Amino acid sequence: MDALMRKSALRGLSIQQRVPLLICILLICVMVTFSWISYIGVKKASMKSGYDRLNTLTDQLSTMLAQSMQNNITTTRTTANSPEIKQCLQTLEPHTCTEALLQLEKIRQDTTTVMVQLLDVRLREVLHTSRKAIETRINFDSLNTFHATIDTGAIGKIYPFKDSMYYPTTIPVIDNKVIVGYIVKWRSINSTPDALERLSQLLGAKAKLYIANTDRSLWTDMVRPIANPIPKKARYRSNTYEYFHGKGNNVIATEKPIRNTPWLILIEFSEKTVLEPATTYLQWIIIIASILICIGIFITWILSRNITRPLNKLTAAVSMIASGNDSPTVAIHRRDEVGKLARAFNAMTIQVRNAKTDLEQKVVEREQMTEQLRSLSAHLQNIREQERIHIAREMHDELGQLLTGFKMDVSWLKKRYSTDNPDIKEKLTEMESLVNDAVSFVRKIAAELRPSILDDLGLMPALEWQSREFQKRYGIQVEFISKVQDLHTTELIATGLFRMYQESLTNVARHSEASKVQAVLQTSTTHISLTITDNGKGFDIDSISERKTLGLLGMKERAFMIGGKLDINSMPGEGTTVSIKVPKVDD
Repeated sequence: MDALMRKSALRGLSIQQRVPLLICILLICVMVTFSWISYIGVKKASMKSGYDRLNTLTDQLSTMLAQSMQNNITTTRTTANSPEIKQCLQTLEPHTCTEALLQLEKIRQDTTTVMVQLLDVRLREVLHTSRKAIETRINFDSLNTFHATIDTGAIGKIYPFKDSMYYPTTIPVIDNKVIVGYIVKWRSINSTPDALERLSQLLGAKAKLYIANTDRSLWTDMVRPIANPIPKKARYRSNTYEYFHGKGNNVIATEKPIRNTPWLILIEFSEKTVLEPATTYLQWIIIIASILICIGIFITWILSRNITRPLNKLTAAVSMIASGNDSPTVAIHRRDEVGKLARAFNAMTIQVRNAKTDLEQKVVEREQMTEQLRSLSAHLQNIREQERIHIAREMHDELGQLLTGFKMDVSWLKKRYSTDNPDIKEKLTEMESLVNDAVSFVRKIAAELRPSILDDLGLMPALEWQSREFQKRYGIQVEFISKVQDLHTTELIATGLFRMYQESLTNVARHSEASKVQAVLQTSTTHISLTITDNGKGFDIDSISERKTLGLLGMKERAFMIGGKLDINSMPGEGTTVSIKVPKVDD
């Protein structure tokens, strides 16, 4: 249903609206497809670049930390090889140990070294130097977990103490290839959030740096110990982790062991930051695509307007032709299909105008001929009616008088000679009867030609007389209803109504097989109407119209001649109704 509604709504748009809309949809589809494909490509390139940069930075920082730890080992080994340290471990005399303490203090000058211990071969402390605050706060002996078998020097694991972290650098003191003791240098891992923020900005992509023991017993963000940042559901592929830090914070990370240490380094990149070039590219693509779509819509609107403007002219011209104006032409001077259409339309307009002129001329001629035929028909009807009147009067007056005189002579002869001869009397009686029949026949013929009651008493009495005569002749009940008290009209209209009533009753007797007829005469302020209805078998109006029966055509022409109208309504099995309406004109 929704699809049909959308389809009907689209059809309701004009071409000038539909073309830009379709072009807009096409441009949007093309731009969205192109932008999405380009974005996917740029996204993959950005992610690959981010992975490569992440691995490179991890390798570089791992190498830098390894070199730093190696330098730490080298510096501490230099102190371990000094004669003062060896002599102190061998003699344990105060004046020699004082020199050794000075050597230990030299390697404690940097800010990250919190304590330096000199241990004998049994790991007992001989000397140590440290900061007082650190010494009173931390028991470093509890952190000594290195083994006495260390003979080359090593960096130890990171140990937490509250919010601080420390790791030892253990270097053996060797005299004549024999380990006589150890130097243990404790350094703290501490940094500030500002320093880490600057490092993150230096690394880019909102990078985060983590260091951990290789056995993952401790993780640190260089400020404090933290939990393992890599969740259990992290995805691992191609030496790279992918996981989430909070809602919508996707990260990629790479870890790498630090040489010369039991540590590893982990660097995180924010995926959002890595994809910033792709996101920026997508935003610019959307902006450019929007601009191009707007430009495309504007250009398409201009083009569609150039196309629809002549079409609108053609439509207006066609509407003018439809409204009856056959002279419009379209002034379109183009060489494209629209121009060809306009020229064809102008040629068609000329042909239509010429055809219309010819048709109008033929119609005028036909109307004139029809009017002449109707005038001739009316004249013939009038002549026929006048002849009927003349013949009826001649028969009534002349022939009636002759028959009356003849009847009087027969009566005289009958009175004079009836007593002498019975045969003569019988013959005269037959002659008198024949004369009476002739008189009745003449009166009947005269009444049928022109009922004298129509001229003497008027239309309503004539209609009533005709109803009685018809019922008497054919045995069909006729109910004549007049809703008019006194009706005066012209002789032409009265004669026309009477003749149409006669013809309607004759058709009832010939064709309808009716048993009852009802006739209603009534008037309005402008018209006289006569309705004749029978209960006969009825007929199909269309079939009768195709046959063009002369009786019905004559009735309609007679109604038209007196300025009226005749309608016939009938259906098979439902009877027939003849409605006559003529103008009301006083005589």
